[in-house]
Amino acid sequence: LLCTEPLAGCLMLRQAAMARGHRLPLLGYFGVALLNSCPPEDLPLFWAAFAEVIGPRTTAQAEAIFAVNNLILSEQVYFQTGQRMPYVRAHGLYTVWRAPLFVYSTTQCAVYRFLQGMPDYPINFRFVEESESVPYSEMAQYKAVVLFPWDHALMTFYELYSAGIPLMLPATEWMYRFLYQRGQLSVGERLYQSIMPGHTPPHSEFASEEEFKENPGPPKPASGLATAKAARGVAEDVLTRAMDAQDLESAKQYIKAALELMQDMRYFLTVAENRTDEDSSTSMGAVRRSRPAEVAAPRATAPVSSAAKPTGPWHPYTPFQMSTRDSNDWTRMRKGGWWLRRGVRFDAMRYWYQFSDFARFPGLQYFENLPELFCLSRSLDVRAAAEKMRRHNQETLVHSVAFWVSSFVEL
Repeated sequence: LLCTEPLAGCLMLRQAAMARGHRLPLLGYFGVALLNSCPPEDLPLFWAAFAEVIGPRTTAQAEAIFAVNNLILSEQVYFQTGQRMPYVRAHGLYTVWRAPLFVYSTTQCAVYRFLQGMPDYPINFRFVEESESVPYSEMAQYKAVVLFPWDHALMTFYELYSAGIPLMLPATEWMYRFLYQRGQLSVGERLYQSIMPGHTPPHSEFASEEEFKENPGPPKPASGLATAKAARGVAEDVLTRAMDAQDLESAKQYIKAALELMQDMRYFLTVAENRTDEDSSTSMGAVRRSRPAEVAAPRATAPVSSAAKPTGPWHPYTPFQMSTRDSNDWTRMRKGGWWLRRGVRFDAMRYWYQFSDFARFPGLQYFENLPELFCLSRSLDVRAAAEKMRRHNQETLVHSVAFWVSSFVEL
């Protein structure tokens, strides 16, 4: 079974096959949290099934081989289980359809204002809205792509890099603020940080020192009210765009987005009214009520802060410290979580950014601010950047092919 995510679903299919007397080896390639979409009540079953496939071999053939497409996820899995899934780069060699790209509206506005003040600037910028998609064949005709990532392991990035299209990205102090705002690996959902039974996480020097920064319990009503107001404002803006849409299909998309925001407000108002002991919902699904402290979301071993004895040098921050650990004890769909994030840890974000492929791949071009972007757009050596990318593509492809071939042989 070729498995991407959720892993919980793949393990379930494997158990169903075994119950019928069939062997079903797993070849997994993951880019999101290990426990993504695992029902909280089934967490013990997940860990039991996971332990079964990663345990010692009883035959010459492996029961499962897993790999990840980013180093941060590899460290998260190691922190949770003691098992290190190898990093194998994503390539996107057979992508022929389209590239989802967009630029933040505030950035687009700022660029427009700069260009208004430079009427003789020789470079034209094309802005891609979040609802748009551009075919890769068309994307390759541009001098370069300016990418503002919204996740630290973005498939669009790998596909554009494999195509050898020069990429211009925000520099470090700007970049890490983008990467962890929506990316799943940085969410603080407690379930995703669950530790495998019998495993003690490695010691992180600054893990315990930040525990005091976390506010236990559900979000404060004030945050729910503020978020509901923000959602209402966005919904009004989206409906205004629907009224001005040039065609029916575009109008429907705007109306659908506004409807989802209104559905999300049901959850935000539940928080605002301090009714977190009741079930609620967002546009993405049900939000279960908060649980009493004594039956909080399961954690198989003691929290990281209780690790009294260091197990040796490791990372100074846990790979989950890009945002505060979610103490709400809710099983919720993630859309509501994006709205009610209560803070981030910039030191941990800076640290873990160095393991992102945005910081590691050669040939990438970085700008500290918008004026530097305009200068870089004019001075960019397209051939030199593309050549560095081509060489890295060739080198990493050799490694990736070797890994996947050997994996099929072992299975």
